[in-house]
Amino acid sequence: MKRIELSFGVIALLATALCFSGDAAGRFDQKLLLDKQYVHVLNRLTFGPRPTDLQQIRQTGIEKWIDQQLHPERIPENPALESRLKPLESLNLPMWQIMEKFSQPPAVFMVRRPESQIAMSTLSQQIQARLRNGSVEERMNTIAGLDPNTRRLVLAASTPQMLEGLPEMLQQEAMRLRQAEQDELQKERQRMMPPINELLSPEQNRLARQGTRDEKLALINSFESPKRQQVLRALGPGPFADVPQLRREVMMLTQPQQVAHGELIENKVYRAIYSNHQLEEVLVDFWINHFNIYNGKGQARLYLTSFERDAIRPYVLGRFKDMLLATAHHPAMLFYLDNWQSQAPREDQPGQAPPPPGAARPGLNENYGRELLELHTLGVNGGYTQEDVIAVARAFTGWTIFDTAKYAEFQFNPGFHDRKEKTVLGQTFPAGRGEQDGLDVINILASHPSTAKFISKKLAQRFVADDPPQVLIDRMAATFAKTDGDLRAVLQTMFSSVEFMSDGAWQAKMKSPLEMVVSAVRAVNADVSDTTALSQRIAELGQPLYGKVEPTGYPNTGEAWTNTASVLGRINFATALLGGPFPGIKVDMSRFNFKNPASVAGEILSTAPSPQTLASIEMGIQNKEATPSLLSTLVLSSPDFQRR
Repeated sequence: MKRIELSFGVIALLATALCFSGDAAGRFDQKLLLDKQYVHVLNRLTFGPRPTDLQQIRQTGIEKWIDQQLHPERIPENPALESRLKPLESLNLPMWQIMEKFSQPPAVFMVRRPESQIAMSTLSQQIQARLRNGSVEERMNTIAGLDPNTRRLVLAASTPQMLEGLPEMLQQEAMRLRQAEQDELQKERQRMMPPINELLSPEQNRLARQGTRDEKLALINSFESPKRQQVLRALGPGPFADVPQLRREVMMLTQPQQVAHGELIENKVYRAIYSNHQLEEVLVDFWINHFNIYNGKGQARLYLTSFERDAIRPYVLGRFKDMLLATAHHPAMLFYLDNWQSQAPREDQPGQAPPPPGAARPGLNENYGRELLELHTLGVNGGYTQEDVIAVARAFTGWTIFDTAKYAEFQFNPGFHDRKEKTVLGQTFPAGRGEQDGLDVINILASHPSTAKFISKKLAQRFVADDPPQVLIDRMAATFAKTDGDLRAVLQTMFSSVEFMSDGAWQAKMKSPLEMVVSAVRAVNADVSDTTALSQRIAELGQPLYGKVEPTGYPNTGEAWTNTASVLGRINFATALLGGPFPGIKVDMSRFNFKNPASVAGEILSTAPSPQTLASIEMGIQNKEATPSLLSTLVLSSPDFQRR
């Protein structure tokens, strides 16, 4: 495919138009024309229309099409999606199996723990304490009292602090023993993981790094295990960027946690591109962002697969209270916001003075309590106080994780729980009720009027406009309260509103990087066999999937995505996608052959392009061959496409 180059003038024009286009200026009481309604619904309830979607919604009718999306169980799933998800093993495993299979590299490639460290750990706590902190005489006597083999191993494991002040002869003996052990471990490491030049001939090494996809597969498949594994481990994932199955095999040998998390990202991108249950996927993305978990915090990376599958996906069209409880129980949330370690001191123990009134208790962690109130339910102006934050944190003491490294299951530990009386938002909980304290907090927050308003506003921001009309929010909040937080009913209220289908909502939203990248792939009907490069582009544009550090999640409004650098990145992505080759993606541009700019733009946008977009295209093709790829790149880079 011919490389596409856009002139600086065209890039500057597109970037300026996007950065300063602002929100739509239309009125929220002025209904869209029918042709725009079809496109508007597709742009808001999906990750962007595919070539056949416009015809389908016209045939079905808007009301019926929306109702089907609100009941995804009535829509057959896309076989293309099912075939792509089938190899992603971790998606269907229970938490304990994910931990078992993906938490550590295979034991065959793990160099054994030094024998000296093992010996040191088997000593009694008293002996270890004397060796680490005792006087010179105490350390000398302790070492002299060990049997010869244990003495040798302990000397090899001794730190400089443990040897300080001991006779020079003893220190030199410890150094020799430590060096001998390290030399032996290095030999063992080389036996298990020999360098690549000992495993492959120069020609094999060249094929592995520079050969075609088929040559790489043939080479690796020619080796028997364990040599195959040794070769893959020595080469690393780099040479296999174009061979996903070998790349995954390398990662399983070296960084299995990355494999499980990579499969979760693949699952997200594939579903966004191919699923027929588009509204469900949009909602899963919305709620996983609302209950954000950062993938870079310890074991949270392995917990996220279950979190999205078990605590988010089943509830996106159900009751908010059920999802809130599922997230509160889930190890991912308990770990990320530190509640698993939060505990109240046992003040009835001798010598432990009670803390001053209103102060956070030692061992009490307020992170989850604060974010539960501020981000998950009431909102920052929802009417709670610092005393409520502390009381909620106390109510959730004891909500912890059983064996974070092996099973990672929710556990209520009564020994951690604050047993005393608590008052949350004016409601008093008697002492000694255990786990029920937290359950009652969930019930209070899920039914609170501030929660109804906060959740309704966030949904309206996602589906209507960055600054949605207050009358719409109030209507949605009333539905939330009347239906006990039935999210499907709240969405129905919004989708059937005049504000949703208004001129004020038309193209009022800037696409996030995820939405932009996926909608581009869908618009050109690309065939995606590997999502790695797409995920990398989404991250480069500012939205690494599951990678938001702060519990706030990614912005729900457009300001964060409209700076000049972000806009130029989007233009570069469109250029790379259609200028190809783009890893893991095939795009057939033949359907645009011999078509003029307005026709190409109309097919990609599913609506007539604006005069500004047509002017940008005309400028972009000056003195150039107006190929389908160039025309399509200009359309994907336009404000018409970047907004939804």
